[in-house]
Amino acid sequence: MPPIAPTGDAELLRLIRELPDAVVVVGPTGILVWGNSTAERLFGTTIAEAMGLSGLDFVHPEDLPFVLLSLETIQEKEVGAPIEIRLKTPFGWRLMELVGTPVPWLTEGSVLLSLRDLTERRRFEVSHNRDARLRAVVQHAPVVTMLVARDGTVESCSGAVSRMLGHDPELIEGRPLVNLVATEDRQGVMEAIVRASQSGPAAGPVSVTVGLNRIGSPVPIPFELSLVNLVDDPTVGAYVVSGHDVTVRKRLEEELSFHAYHDSLTGLGNRALFLKRLDDALARAGRSDSKVAALFLDMDGLKSANDRLGHGAGDALLQAMAGVLRTSVRKSDTAARLGGDEFGVIVEDFNHPTEVEGLADRILEACRKPFVIGDATVSGTVSIGFAFAGSGITVDELMSNADRAMYAAKYRGKDRHERFESWMLDAERAV
Repeated sequence: MPPIAPTGDAELLRLIRELPDAVVVVGPTGILVWGNSTAERLFGTTIAEAMGLSGLDFVHPEDLPFVLLSLETIQEKEVGAPIEIRLKTPFGWRLMELVGTPVPWLTEGSVLLSLRDLTERRRFEVSHNRDARLRAVVQHAPVVTMLVARDGTVESCSGAVSRMLGHDPELIEGRPLVNLVATEDRQGVMEAIVRASQSGPAAGPVSVTVGLNRIGSPVPIPFELSLVNLVDDPTVGAYVVSGHDVTVRKRLEEELSFHAYHDSLTGLGNRALFLKRLDDALARAGRSDSKVAALFLDMDGLKSANDRLGHGAGDALLQAMAGVLRTSVRKSDTAARLGGDEFGVIVEDFNHPTEVEGLADRILEACRKPFVIGDATVSGTVSIGFAFAGSGITVDELMSNADRAMYAAKYRGKDRHERFESWMLDAERAV
C-alpha cells in the first residue's frame, strides 16, 4: 500500500496545526501573527486572542537579551541554532528549545518559531543525574547542598548533611530550613531567602553566616550559606543552598579581632577598644540618660623600675597593674592599657559619683602594696584622674578632662585621685 501523503494546502495546514511542537510566527517586532494548536495549549489562549501581543512578553526577563540577539541575527541564516529559554505559561515557567527560521516571503522580517517543551525531560535528567560522577561528587563533597522551596522548606539535601551535621536526610527533607539553624540566626536566614527571591542567578549568590545545629554538639557549627535563586528555572524550581563549615575562619577572625583590640603584654583592651567602648557608652547614655565616667591612670614608678631593674621588670610591673584592674572593676566596666604606663577605665550604670570614687580608692589601695618582681620589691602606686560625662560631651573631651584631673593628682603628690573640676580647664586656658 503506498504511503498516504497530504493532497492539498488544507491538509498541510492541518498537519502543522497538529504538530506536537508549538509553532508560531512573529513579525519584525516580535508581535504574534499566527500559531498552531499546540501553541494555543502551551500559552493557554487562542491565537485569535493572542494576535497583536508581543511574544517577547512571554519570555523570562533574564533570557530576553539572548532572544533579542537571536532574532536580530536569524535574518542572516536559513535556520537558526537551537537555544533554550524559559517561557511563561499558565502552568508556570517552562523550559523550551527554540528554533527560528526567517520567512521573508510571508512578511519582511517575519520569523517562524518552533518551540519544544524540554521541562519534563530535563527534570528527569536532573533527578536521575545522568552523570554518575557528578552525583558522586555532590553527595560526597564537604559541602552541604540543599534544594529549598519558595516557602523555605527543604526539598532534598546531599549526604554532607549526615556526615557534617549528623542529621538523617529523611528527617530534614519536607521540613523548614530554619529547623537546622541556631535560634538566634533564624531571622538572618529568612532575610537571606527574601533577598534571594528578589534576585536571579545572574545577580550571584546571597550569602549569610549562621550557626547550624549538629547532633550531639551543644554549640552550633558556623556555616556560610550561599543561596542561588533558581525558582524560575523549570528544571529546578527552588533555591539552591550550599554551605561550608567556616569554623577555622571564624576562629581566625576572632583571634585577629582580639589582637586588634587588646594589648599583647597585659591582655587588657587597648586604646582602640577603649575609645570604641567609650563612644558606645556615651551614645547609650544619650539615649537613656544613664551615667558614664572615665578614669585615667598613670603609674608613678614604672620609669624607676625600668632604670633600676631593666625593661623586663617594667613589663612585669605593667602586668601586675593589669591584674589589679581586673580584680577591682566590675564585669560591666572596661579596663584598658592606653599606652606606655597609662591605663583607662570606663564605668557605666552607677547611681552616685561616690561609686566611682570608691573604685579609684580600691585601685589606689591595691597598688600601695609593693609588688614583688623577681628578687626585688617595686612600688606600683598610681595617680588617677576621673571625669563624669555631661550632656553632649565627646569622647575626646571626656578623656581630656580625666587626663587633666590625673595631672592634678600628680601635681598634688601622686598616689591619689582627683575629680575633674571646671577650674582645671580655666587654669589651663589662663596659662
